[in-house]
Amino acid sequence: MLARSRKEAGTMPRKRTGYDAACYYDGKLLGRCTKADSDAYTLLMNACGGEAARVLREYAYFSPELKAILEKAALMQADRSRTGGMFHAPKSSPWGEVQSCETLCPGVFLVSTASHGGTMVANEVAAVLSPAAKKCGFKDKGYICYEEDAQESVVLRELLDKKLWKIPDRIKDKGQFEEKLNQSIRQYHPEYWRARQSGREAAEAARSTAPAKEAAR
Repeated sequence: MLARSRKEAGTMPRKRTGYDAACYYDGKLLGRCTKADSDAYTLLMNACGGEAARVLREYAYFSPELKAILEKAALMQADRSRTGGMFHAPKSSPWGEVQSCETLCPGVFLVSTASHGGTMVANEVAAVLSPAAKKCGFKDKGYICYEEDAQESVVLRELLDKKLWKIPDRIKDKGQFEEKLNQSIRQYHPEYWRARQSGREAAEAARSTAPAKEAAR
């Protein structure tokens, strides 16, 4: 309807975004995507019994948009299956008794103890992390744990990239905060940084070739 109105008005149509559909879970919008991705989401979820984490485990390639949608669905499902709708904040950690805890997204906790702290990712939501990110942490009592400073920057980078967390408003210079994350990763986890950059380049290449493939049909 919008494109027809522009044509009738004699104006040039805007460049298509390619997003002509959307995916939902439990009545909640997970993200905008192409119709092909929407159809794939339905097909894969049905093939895997409706388990988004299983889809992520068993299938190798997704567009960046579909992967983000599946990761959000996996978080919601893990949250519900573990505690009936709410992950409980951990009371203890590899670094001692938890004194304060901030939920970054369902199943991912930023914890502080008397002497140390870090980020704890429940095993049920580990599917949202890339294989390279998982290697940077260590397992402890149902969580993948990332020590503050060097390791923690990896999981924060993952959550930012996947739009599962945003830098809090209390941090005024968000650009500087993000650059410090990147510097820490490049220094302490160069292999993860290379894997991340390679993945981003592949995703960008896939986006750039998508219009050409669509035009060739």
